[in-house]
Amino acid sequence: MKSDILGSKKIHSNWKEEDIAYYEKAIEFAKAAHKGAKRKGSDVPYINHPIETSLIVYDMTDDVEVIAAAVLHDVIEDTEFSEEDIRREFGDRVARLVADESEDKMRHISAAESWSARKEATIKHLKTASLEVKMIALADKLSNMRDTMRDYSLVGDDVWLKFNQKDKKKHEWYQNGILENTKELKDTEAWKEYKKLCDKVFKDGNNL
Repeated sequence: MKSDILGSKKIHSNWKEEDIAYYEKAIEFAKAAHKGAKRKGSDVPYINHPIETSLIVYDMTDDVEVIAAAVLHDVIEDTEFSEEDIRREFGDRVARLVADESEDKMRHISAAESWSARKEATIKHLKTASLEVKMIALADKLSNMRDTMRDYSLVGDDVWLKFNQKDKKKHEWYQNGILENTKELKDTEAWKEYKKLCDKVFKDGNNL
């Protein structure tokens, strides 16, 4: 068995050919859903983010449905596809995981105006979310923080200008809320890396 996406990662011992096919089907679905989209403030294809998110989750669990949901985690939130579309293609559990990790964009007001309310809702939801949803959320935020760290090392606090929320302190509050509410995963390499990056950006940033 092999997967070009998994690269050098060891295939989980309980995975069968159909599990790899299922995961790669999720990747192709996400590629189509995010076609033409770019990462915020860059020319990097958006699909790189959900794939990276899924690879982070892959290192925390061998559950193929959770890993597939990680690939699809932004589909409902950011594309024209619905929870029902995902349910039809990948089953009820994956659809529920993606919906559970999706943020209400509050499109009736601007993204800048809704930022605090959206992030407060995310943190509140994480308090009682399942471990699987917390894995996906942690992986999502770690992938984002890796990008932020790369940009921060180049432009410093100007990195916040590309976000709807320009206040660094508010970003620090939000990331600390994610860390606090994913503590069940504090022994994972993903949580440790996420905390380290948050510390570098928000505590040691002036020394970069």
